[in-house]
Order: sequence, then structure tokens, then C-alpha cells
Amino acid sequence: MRQVVSMWGNTRMIVLTAISAAAYVAVLLPFKGLVIIPGLTEVRPGGAIPIVMGFFFGPAAAWGSAFGNLIADALGGMLTPVSAFGFLANFIYAYIPYAFWRALMGRSNPVRSGVKGWLVYGVVIVTACLSIGSVIGWGGDLLKMAPFAALGLIITVNDFIATATIGTILIGLLYERVRGMGLMVDQVLDEESVPSSGRIRLGVVFCVAGAAVAFFSGLLISGEMLGAGYGAAGFVPEATRGTMAVGAGMVPGLLLLLVGLILL
Repeated sequence: MRQVVSMWGNTRMIVLTAISAAAYVAVLLPFKGLVIIPGLTEVRPGGAIPIVMGFFFGPAAAWGSAFGNLIADALGGMLTPVSAFGFLANFIYAYIPYAFWRALMGRSNPVRSGVKGWLVYGVVIVTACLSIGSVIGWGGDLLKMAPFAALGLIITVNDFIATATIGTILIGLLYERVRGMGLMVDQVLDEESVPSSGRIRLGVVFCVAGAAVAFFSGLLISGEMLGAGYGAAGFVPEATRGTMAVGAGMVPGLLLLLVGLILL
């Protein structure tokens, strides 16, 4: 993950970060009024943008998505303490496509890579969506703003639908054009050598397992053990939130996810 820091010495990567942030803000803001959970989340077709940009711009997209979401929250009147978790979550959300695809599929087009490519693509978007839902949902529950079973589930499903539909179409339309313009991350930034195959496999396994463990443990504890409603049904005054059970129960999965990202 050294490129996450080293990219700031590359002017073109900084420009791509600004472009990524601006694009994300431009797509998020028009839908801020379509609120699902007040002050926390809304209908988000723009959830596809970080995944798309992650495939194209790598670390620049990760930083751009993090800053873009924070700016959109501020301009849309939804800036809360949970926005700090949103910053981290959106960074991871855009970084996973870059890290997974670079490690497993190299420079091939995500939607034109045969059966193996589609399988890896599916793993990428599922892992990314579970990750963003887990981190933001964990933060929202920890800060007693919404139960994980409500917030985490809504964000995960919302972003998965947007990415699987809009995101896939955009990648198919734009991938070769972006490469033809010389703007792909491997064309702009001198990349580090790819880690050993054993380390890559371990990193991918840790990320996938960590995201799944964090998400489903949070869902089980919040939704089943504590009785919070799922999705929008869980956002009611009497819903249980802010318990140590959810906060501590999700930590092993989140730590596993973090270790996996470092290994990639």
C-alpha cells in the first residue's frame, strides 16, 4: 500500500484525485434529498462511481472517493461524526477494485476477461460493498446513530445494486477509452512490483473473509440478538444501538480486512 502515500509526489495522480472527488460529489449531491435514514444515508446510484474509478485510477480514486464523500456530506447537510467512518470506508471501497484486480488479473479489461474475469469481478464488488457497509454501519452503531442492521445493510445493498448495474455498464463503455487516453493508473504512476503469489492469495482471502465476518457478525448481533429491524425498519427510536456487543463483535473481521489490504 505504499502507493497510497507515494502517489502524492505525482502531479497527474493528484489531478486524478481531484477529478475523482469532483465526479463523486457531482453524482452524489442530486440524490441527497432522497433520504433513507435521515442524516446518514440516501438513495445512492453514485455508489457505483468509486468502484469504476478504482479500476481506472487506483490510489487516486481511493483518496478522491474519500474526500468526495466527505465534501458531499458537508454540502448536502449530512455531515455528522459518522462521516469520519465514511471517509475511511469510501477509501477502502475504491481501493479494493484496484488492489484485487492488479493482484489477480493484471491490466485486463474487467468486463472482457472471460469467465475467470467475471468471477474475480464478482468477488471484487461483493467484498467492496461488504467492506463499506461494515465500516460505516459499525461507526453508526458505535456512535448510537443507527443500528448496524439498518445502516450497514442499507449501504451494502444500495451500493451493490448501483455497482452491479451502472458500474458494470460504465466500465464496459469507458475502460478502453481511459486506457487510450493514457490515464490508467499503470500508465500514470510507476507501480511497485506485484507481491509474491502466496502473499497475494493470503491478502485476498483475508480481505474477503474479513469483510464477510465483519458484516454478517454485525448483522447477526444487531438484527437477531438485539432485535433491531433490518434496513429502514431498524431506524426507529426504540431500536437497540451503541452496544459493546456490536462494536466488539465486528472488530475481528475489520482487523482481518485491514491486514488483507496491507498484504495486497
